[in-house]
Amino acid sequence: MQLFLRSAYLSSLLSVIYIALLYRCHPSRRLPMPAVLSTFVVGMLSVVPAVLLYRFIPSSAMDHLLGAVVIAPLVEEAVKLGLFALTARRLGYPNLIEPIDYAILFGILGVGFGIYEDFWYIFGTSYPSWISGDDGRFLEVFRWMLYARSFPGHVLFNGLAGFAIGWGLIEGQPGRRWRWVAGGFAIAVGCHALFNLVASRGGTLLLWSLVLLYGGAFLVLRRRMTERSPFTALPTFIQGKTGEWTYSINPVDVLFADGFGWPGRTSRSFLSFYPLALSLVILFPVFMSCVYFLHRLMLLGWRP
Repeated sequence: MQLFLRSAYLSSLLSVIYIALLYRCHPSRRLPMPAVLSTFVVGMLSVVPAVLLYRFIPSSAMDHLLGAVVIAPLVEEAVKLGLFALTARRLGYPNLIEPIDYAILFGILGVGFGIYEDFWYIFGTSYPSWISGDDGRFLEVFRWMLYARSFPGHVLFNGLAGFAIGWGLIEGQPGRRWRWVAGGFAIAVGCHALFNLVASRGGTLLLWSLVLLYGGAFLVLRRRMTERSPFTALPTFIQGKTGEWTYSINPVDVLFADGFGWPGRTSRSFLSFYPLALSLVILFPVFMSCVYFLHRLMLLGWRP
C-alpha cells in the first residue's frame, strides 16, 4: 500500500501542475470548476475502455514498434475523443463558449488519462524490486521511471487537437464541422505517434526538443485564440473604444459568464485553484484505486 500511494501521488504531482496551468490558461476567464473536475475524472476513467479495446488486439502486434507508433495512438486517441465528445455535449453552453475552452478541457481530459498511465508504469515497473527487498535497485528503477514519465504527452496531444475541434465547432460552417473534428483527431494521433517514436528510438534530448515544439505550438495558438476572444474584446467594447460587436455570442452573456472577472482580468490568487487541488488530494486515491482494480480484473480476463 505504501508503494501504491507513493506512486499515485508522485505520478499526479506534475499532472496537477499541468491542470493548474491549463486552468489559468485564459488571461480573462477561468472555466467553471465542476467542468474542470468532471472532465479530469472522465479522462482517468477513459483508461477502462482503452484497456478493453486492447484485449481484442493480438499481444504480438503490440510488442513491436508498430504497436507503440500506430496502434496505441489510434486506440487511445479514439477513446479520448469519443468520451470528450460526450463530455463536451453534456457541458455545452455556457461552459464552452470559444475554441480555447475546448483546448483547455480536452487537455485536462488528457491529463486524467496520462495520470493513470504514469502511475501504471511507475508502480508496475518498480513493484518487483520493492517486494524483493532490493532497496538499491528499487530506488534506481523508481527514480528513472518517475523521470521518464515526467514528459508532458497527453496534455499536449489533446490540447493541440482541442484548438482544431473547438474552432470547427464554434467558427466552422455547420456542414463542415466534422472535418475540423477529424482534423483534431489526426493532430492528436500524429503528435502521439511521433512522441512514441522519438521516445522509443530518438533519445532524451530529441524527446525534450519535441516536447518544446508541441508546447510552443500550444502557446502560439493560445495567444491567437485569446487575442480573438470575446472576453478580451468586451471591456474595450463597453468603454466605447471599439465599434461594432462582431462576435456571434451576446455581449451580455459574455459579461455574466461564469469565471469572467470584470474588467476582463480575473484574480491571480491561487485560491481560485484551491478547491480543485483539494478535491484531487482527497479523491485521487479513490479514483486511482477503482481504475487500478478494474484494470487488474480486465487483465485477468474479466469483462463487464
